[in-house]
Amino acid sequence: MSTEVASVRGVSVGVVVAAVCTGVGALPLLQGFADPRMPTGALYGAGWPAFGIAAAVLFDRGQQPRIGRALAGLALVPTAMVAIALPRAGGSVWSRVEDLWAVADVVVVLTTLVTLAATMGFARGRVPRRRLFWLLVWSAVVLGTFLVADEALVPRGAAVVLTLGMWSLAGVVARLTVAAELRPVDEPLRDALAVALTVATGATVGVAIRLAGIRAGIPSPDLAAVVAAVLATALAWPTAARWRRFWLAHRYGTGTLTPADVASITADLRPLQDPRVLLDKAAEMVAACAGRPGVRLVLGGDSPDVPPFWVERPLLVAGERVGTLLVGSENPEGPEPRQARTIAQLLPTLALVCRAVGLAVEAEQARQGLARERDAERARILRDLHDGLGPVLAGMSMRVQAELRRSPSPVLASLAPQLAEARADLRRIVSGLTPSALHDADLVSALQRLVATFDGNGHQVVLHVTAPEPLPPEVTVAVYRCVAEGVTNALRHGGASRVTVQVMANAAGHVTVNVRDDGIGGPIAPGVGLTSLRQRAEQMGGSLAVEPCDAGGALLHVELPTKEPA
Repeated sequence: MSTEVASVRGVSVGVVVAAVCTGVGALPLLQGFADPRMPTGALYGAGWPAFGIAAAVLFDRGQQPRIGRALAGLALVPTAMVAIALPRAGGSVWSRVEDLWAVADVVVVLTTLVTLAATMGFARGRVPRRRLFWLLVWSAVVLGTFLVADEALVPRGAAVVLTLGMWSLAGVVARLTVAAELRPVDEPLRDALAVALTVATGATVGVAIRLAGIRAGIPSPDLAAVVAAVLATALAWPTAARWRRFWLAHRYGTGTLTPADVASITADLRPLQDPRVLLDKAAEMVAACAGRPGVRLVLGGDSPDVPPFWVERPLLVAGERVGTLLVGSENPEGPEPRQARTIAQLLPTLALVCRAVGLAVEAEQARQGLARERDAERARILRDLHDGLGPVLAGMSMRVQAELRRSPSPVLASLAPQLAEARADLRRIVSGLTPSALHDADLVSALQRLVATFDGNGHQVVLHVTAPEPLPPEVTVAVYRCVAEGVTNALRHGGASRVTVQVMANAAGHVTVNVRDDGIGGPIAPGVGLTSLRQRAEQMGGSLAVEPCDAGGALLHVELPTKEPA
């Protein structure tokens, strides 16, 4: 019958078997208690019943029945040794058992260690590897300690060391088996290093104080050395603990984000940036929390290509996949469990960030599409006016002029200037749809020509342009109009004598226009021109503001995006 089957009373058969093996294995020890001087032969086997207790723990938890059966079998070792010693001749039973242990103790210990290692085995996965590693490390410690005790101590002392070693080994096996996760092998070594350095610091100080006290002839140098060593150890431990916390934070991250962390990560965000920059900022926050430098957020409902040693975590909102979190790791199995828990806590927030960025990108694409449709409609109207209505008005004007020369009349005389005025209005409307200065020149040249028309007559207009790459047509037109309107208002309404124009475009994806004057300043009521420009800037995803300067005059500040989302 399997040891995992539960009995009628709710106790698994495995627990019952482990209890029986423990009791049988402890019989020599119980018999030894009857002797006032606890025979050394009984003391040798006092450690093996601990394996039966560990087996009961594993069976009760329903974990690793194979290891549980091996532990239950090891609990019978003391009884087996007594059974082997009984047929031997000479001396009492306990003396024969002690002689057998003295001969076979190393073999029995090695057999126990090999059995435990073989039963635990080597399996794929981070936890099984670490479990086997720590079992081997502790087995080596137990074996080494016993070998030293067997050579340096009397048999009774060696038996006590063996008993303590087996009890500790049984506890380690039970702990390793039931542990769902184990720390990386270097962490306990670093902890031990911190403790060793702290103790070494205290010991060094104590030795130095003792030597100095002996040389100075102070009374009780040993007591002073002990006190100094204790104080030095107590003072050194906070430094070691701080170093340990710093190292753990470097490996696993902070686990949480403080307001200062958020402010530092998001300090360079700008309103006109591509909304997907938020994904990079969110990835930085995950990296800070979980201690993983390789973190990426990808928009979309499809699974992206995952690089080797990277782990993907789908981001869901209302059951819909809105993005993917990619986390890099040095281990093919992904981040450590501690990091994985931190990342899992952030997944709902990251999903909302991806959803918000996705909506922002869709809105930006819709806005750009609307802007393209508007520009296409403007171009169509321009063609209709230039190629259709323009020639018609020109033909009508020529016919009226010809008829007026042939047969003058008051009606024709009044109609001729009206047609000329209509043609002038048409040319102004066409020029307003697309400034003629931009037809055969780039933005810098067009702005230079525009500024030149204002310069002079007591006015000075200074232009500074920084444009690393050609701007989209709609942005070029908007910049030209903003500069023209800003300079016109500064000279006409602000009474300025000096106007400074700055146009700065950068690779980050936005262009800035500043028109600053030294006019009267004061409260500014935007007219039709500025209101139209503000609406145009907002439709393009930018902003326009006019405000008085502290030193006098006014400032027209415009920001426009220059890149479309992919």
